[in-house]
Amino acid sequence: MNNMVLQCNEGGNFEPHPEGIHPSVCVGVLDLGLVETEFQGVRSLKPKVKITFESEAKTSDGKPCTVSKSFTASLHPKSNLSAFIGKWRGRPVLPGETIGLDKLIGASCTLVISHQKNLSGKTYASIDAISKPTRKVTPSGTYDPEAARQRYADWKAKKSGAPAAHAPQAAAPAPSKSATPTPAPAAAPAAEYDPEVGF
Repeated sequence: MNNMVLQCNEGGNFEPHPEGIHPSVCVGVLDLGLVETEFQGVRSLKPKVKITFESEAKTSDGKPCTVSKSFTASLHPKSNLSAFIGKWRGRPVLPGETIGLDKLIGASCTLVISHQKNLSGKTYASIDAISKPTRKVTPSGTYDPEAARQRYADWKAKKSGAPAAHAPQAAAPAPSKSATPTPAPAAAPAAEYDPEVGF
């Protein structure tokens, strides 16, 4: 035990998405399940989803850049997800409206991205704003949603102390449409499809 040496690893050399205004396309919606959150000192479990975008920017080795943002799975008028989708398509989410989150995949947008630092001083890319697309962006096809689900399942299993072998069954989220927030019990108006945005 005297020769035991430990090193703090930051988790690899992840290259954050470049800053600026980027035409992008949604390539994935991941159901994160119930996630513990803290607000004003009160902890609770909230259903969360992560939306991933791919832009036309490239990493230093030529791969398409991706950036993600997580939300509580709620379309309440005051929710961050409701505001985000409203800005994305250029019109607010109406009370009682239903949106299948899987329909976001393949929809183009324009993202404003900045660099922030986490508590350990590591730089990450933050989506500061979203708006309607200035042009259609086609996904490259390199983003693998199944691999993303598996990485999250492995991370969740490791965090909870469960064996990694059980991670796919215990933590793998259901298909993205199950993350669709439950609308208010009022009658839902007919969905208004916007071909410019894609949903």
